[in-house]
Amino acid sequence: MKHDSWADRSRFLSDPDQVEAVLRNPGMGFAPVGAYLQQLESRSGESFPHLRKLAGSALVGTGASDHLETRRLIAQFFTDRAIQDWEPHFKASVALALDRLEAAPRPDLMDDFVTPLFLSVISRMVGFRDDGSGQLFPMIAMVQRITEPMLAMRDLRALEAAIQYLDQTLPPLDQAPTEAPDCLLAYLHRRADSAPPGIDLRYTAIALTVAANTVAQTLGFMLYGLLMDDASAWDEIASPEGTERQLQRLLSLYPSTLTLVRVATEEVEIRGCPFAKGQSTVVDVPETNAQLRARSADGARMRSLSFGAGAHKCPGEALSRRLLPLALPALARRFPKLALHKDRARFRATPMVQFPQSLPCELHGISHRATARLVEIKDLPTARQIVADNDRFMPPTMEPHLRAFGASTGIDIAPAILIARNAMFFMSGERHATARRAVAACLGGNRLPRWQGLMEAQVAQALDRLAAAPRPDLMQDYAEPLFRGITSPVLGIDPTDRARFDALAPILQDILEPWLPKRELLRLLEVFTEVLALIRLPGEADDPNSVLSTLIAAAPADFSTDDIKALVLVLYGASFNLSHTLGNVLHWILIQPREEQARAADPRWIAENMERLISLCGSPKYIYRMVREPAEMGGLSLSARDTTRMQLLSINRGTATGHLAFGHGLHHCVGAGLSRMLLRNAVPALFQRFPGLALKPQAHAYLDMSQTVALARLPCVLPAPSKPKDLQ
Repeated sequence: MKHDSWADRSRFLSDPDQVEAVLRNPGMGFAPVGAYLQQLESRSGESFPHLRKLAGSALVGTGASDHLETRRLIAQFFTDRAIQDWEPHFKASVALALDRLEAAPRPDLMDDFVTPLFLSVISRMVGFRDDGSGQLFPMIAMVQRITEPMLAMRDLRALEAAIQYLDQTLPPLDQAPTEAPDCLLAYLHRRADSAPPGIDLRYTAIALTVAANTVAQTLGFMLYGLLMDDASAWDEIASPEGTERQLQRLLSLYPSTLTLVRVATEEVEIRGCPFAKGQSTVVDVPETNAQLRARSADGARMRSLSFGAGAHKCPGEALSRRLLPLALPALARRFPKLALHKDRARFRATPMVQFPQSLPCELHGISHRATARLVEIKDLPTARQIVADNDRFMPPTMEPHLRAFGASTGIDIAPAILIARNAMFFMSGERHATARRAVAACLGGNRLPRWQGLMEAQVAQALDRLAAAPRPDLMQDYAEPLFRGITSPVLGIDPTDRARFDALAPILQDILEPWLPKRELLRLLEVFTEVLALIRLPGEADDPNSVLSTLIAAAPADFSTDDIKALVLVLYGASFNLSHTLGNVLHWILIQPREEQARAADPRWIAENMERLISLCGSPKYIYRMVREPAEMGGLSLSARDTTRMQLLSINRGTATGHLAFGHGLHHCVGAGLSRMLLRNAVPALFQRFPGLALKPQAHAYLDMSQTVALARLPCVLPAPSKPKDLQ
């Protein structure tokens, strides 16, 4: 297949009946890897002996008769009854992995749970020696890349070295460990006389080990899916019964295998479709699973393609079905408040596979003192007490802090003081109340309808832009244009140099972080000074309803013209959360099961689920409050001048009504109504226009931001336009 052919998934096979027929047809097999390697060695002059031996002894690399004999040889080891004997070892491995995760200074579900669990299980089951180098898992992961198409020569060299390492780490058959139950190596040693000629059973064991890594990848993918969802999904998994109820669905939703490739080994016709010898076909595993789920809606037992089908069905299915129901509930019971740092999760995605490589997390959601002056608040009751108590808690006192900083360094930080003086999240008292009243006159709930026409026009323009994009991206071609097209008119920002303003404005988001380091503060000073100079005061032809026009006309006490311009600029910086939250919502919807995504086209469903979506997808990471006087909160002793940092990742987990994504009380976000209005309009309009919209698998990327969960890219695939019917 050509490399660019992988981009168009509509060409892949996904009809369940046709897929099963292809996978079960004896005339459909795998590309002859051995012949390809011989050609490659001949042309390059390089030698890949270990790679050739693995290709010739793996189930996917042998001919039909050798494949059948080898499968029969290993079948007994992988029966459900045989795997049951390994359950005590599985449980012990899960317990060790849980302890390792608990002890991790920066816990990561892949590094500190999934990978150690897999290594503990597979090393003992296969019979590997641990050389103490920590290289076993990286080498297994490297060898798994043998399934990827069009590997570069350097990758093939790395594969050769990795296979050689596994060869050196796996004992000879006659030196296999002898403890019960028999490991795979000991099992194969007893049956070595039954091996087909030319098959090296040690390399068959290596190939099976590499294939078994999909268990770890699937477990990691399941954890990602569960932790991106409501807390109720995690709660249900905590019971073994709940896991058993959900297991088949989870296997269907989170396959690490994206595609299966088959090649016609002879001329064959399958369900009326002819295949020439050598012709390849690609099976779309997630889409096939979605169609199988649709067929099971009548209550029939759900099926999936996650283990394949036919002669090459995964022999490790029983292992997965035993290990996953042990690992998932044990993890959920040990860490019931587990929460994922979604913007720090990292995936590997190829045309063949998708799986997480890193899943940083919060384990307990327990509030604690992080440093001498910083208290981390991670539970909702304590957070709500703090944000509602304006007598004992206040916003960070940035203006006095900056004045003291300027006096001690001799640096002119007047622009920074202007920022702090007019940032509403740093204000308190009457000046804050004055600013809120003035902004509410434009953005309050009863004033928002005046912006509905602007909202609808901008959504329509953004949809057209997305449709015309050569490489459509839901952030760059939809959410971000919407943010600019709506926020600038509403706030009244019409800069003298729009291109320069748009280039500099994203840096204004750093205003959200208190106690910036000196270098970052100085960078922000330069940007803010330049951006402030770009702001043009409104004239008679400008919209009198914008925030800037309203504030200039009202001339509130204690607000100079520069104060008003600074206030509006800070609001613009904070308003980036509109596009960030919209992007997070779109990403969340598009990683849900295909059959559930259609709900997002219904404005009523969006309205009914608005607070749930915001609690799951709201972009702010933290709320800050300083302690005015000593207090006791949530079992913590707080001293005057302490800073409390409320971690919304944990606080909002599982909270729809009553979440703190927009803050609370006097400092409730003044743009909350506009954010909800944008979601009500932009989300259903997108899914009505593009009902078959899909994400490119794991191609999204987040901005590296300390205060915000913000997608930088969200590449998508738009449905092909329907072809008009022929004229009669």
